[in-house]
Amino acid sequence: MIFTVTPSPSLDLLMEMQQTPSLGKTLRAVKEELRPGGKGINISIMLKHLGKTSTALGFVAGFSGDELMRLTMAEGIQTGFIRVRRGRTRINLRLKAQGALACDEMRINGLGPTVTADDISYLVRKVSSLSQGDCLVLAGAVPPSLPQDIYATFFKALENKGVDVIVDAPPELLQAVLRYHPFLVKTNLTEWQNFLGRDLSKLDALVEAAQQLRQGGALNVLISMGASGAVFVPLDGQAMVINAPGGVATDRTGAGDSMVAGFIAQYASTHDVHSAALMAVAAGSATALGQGIASATEVQTLFEELKQTYALEA
Repeated sequence: MIFTVTPSPSLDLLMEMQQTPSLGKTLRAVKEELRPGGKGINISIMLKHLGKTSTALGFVAGFSGDELMRLTMAEGIQTGFIRVRRGRTRINLRLKAQGALACDEMRINGLGPTVTADDISYLVRKVSSLSQGDCLVLAGAVPPSLPQDIYATFFKALENKGVDVIVDAPPELLQAVLRYHPFLVKTNLTEWQNFLGRDLSKLDALVEAAQQLRQGGALNVLISMGASGAVFVPLDGQAMVINAPGGVATDRTGAGDSMVAGFIAQYASTHDVHSAALMAVAAGSATALGQGIASATEVQTLFEELKQTYALEA
């Protein structure tokens, strides 16, 4: 069974206006959409699209928490959210002029609920109930209301249980859990470059950084390069550079999460990490080239292209 943890899930309200949003203007939306948000939830949605069942975990509160659960379940996702008493699930706003690309939008992220020590203990107990063959995905930043070492706590709760743990989180969180040997760590070029404080724009430098993550304890490493594709370094240390399929990205929201889901879905079916890395790039690219989390058909089309390019019998 696959479980995804989103420490701070959200409702994402997307609004398009005829003019570019700016201070002092009162504008009327011409289009709006409300989506369940948060990295783990996005991963669960893409997994569902690719035919894999998962359970989404995290904390919810208030009326926005009710709506988040309703929308998540409407996507066909199993949920194990923990309801907390104070505050509300955060509501994120994405504002942009009609027809503008996602990179030109204004984003405002809301606050999350207040989480108590008892709430955290309950989630840790849920995680500790996982067993041999299960997969746990830890996705996203840890909000200030939670202990910043909570990912390490999850790893300790699963010690010697044979659970594959995948981490897609800010670099400082990744660095803190490498010693627990996560099955896969996923990051992106910009975040890792800023964290290390050195230029990784040249491919050799990025491959070396990925190798260092592998040597630091991660069993497999996937670093996204956005429209350029990804670098993948598996357990054997043989780096694989995967170029992304062509096309103009229209909305990169959820693209990185789709990569993680693509990897998990393909690995669950084939137990081949190289094929899984190709599916990761296919899934991330399909989402970036469209609106919302891509469909299985869109992902499969790009995956077939990549299989031919990289001559994998996947």
